[in-house]
Amino acid sequence: MFELRSSLQFLLNRTGIRMADLFGARDLTRFGVTLSMYRVLTALNREQDVRLGELADLTDMEVSTLSRLIGSMQARRLVSRRRSGKDARAVRIRATDQGRALAQKLIAAAASYEDAVTASLGHRQVLELKRMIGQIGESIEALKADLEQGRTRRRQSAA
Repeated sequence: MFELRSSLQFLLNRTGIRMADLFGARDLTRFGVTLSMYRVLTALNREQDVRLGELADLTDMEVSTLSRLIGSMQARRLVSRRRSGKDARAVRIRATDQGRALAQKLIAAAASYEDAVTASLGHRQVLELKRMIGQIGESIEALKADLEQGRTRRRQSAA
């Protein structure tokens, strides 16, 4: 018999939500940032100067949502944006010095938090868990692509 509370979808979702909520309450609020801002600053810490679309891919956020967030972060002087020299329509985003300094603090807090929530696991177990979750993510992306292709084929055959 199917048991919701032991299903992988339920467990991953519940764990992800709880981890995000606690990380926000424990660490992000003291720095005055949201989880989305953390994701942006962390991505920009690694990729110095990126187009908005690339940043959306790196942070797994919608471009429209990210664009509004970047506006808020720019007002706080955490990021800067400028038009690309090659394509005037393209916007490039970069962390300011203040944003990079905050990113370093946030990354350290995230590492400490990850250590705390995985304290009962060995190092190899943590690596294996991350690998397996990554594999599940790849399977989800493949299923999503199959679904989108099926929708496209149905639309084409209906036309």
